[in-house]
Amino acid sequence: MSKQRLVVAVLVKDGAVIACETNEHKEPCKRIGYPTGEGYELCDGCNYPNHAEFKALQGVDAKGATLHLFGHYYACIPCTKAIEESGAILQLQ
Repeated sequence: MSKQRLVVAVLVKDGAVIACETNEHKEPCKRIGYPTGEGYELCDGCNYPNHAEFKALQGVDAKGATLHLFGHYYACIPCTKAIEESGAILQLQ
């Protein structure tokens, strides 16, 4: 298993997908077996800049967009803050 969980973030604005990103890892995840939200520092792929939500917000105007998050039931605090600051709305799927 290469990652703890596949997370997909799809950013939709005015009926069009403007970004779609995943949390895919380049190396096996070192957090396998850790509870959700713990041990991010153990794995480069799990670090905040590699979260699907954060990556989807990069280089786009997200104000008024909806970020649909698949594969997870919450966004971490840094991702939630980035979504709010971008002007997007989080929609958990």
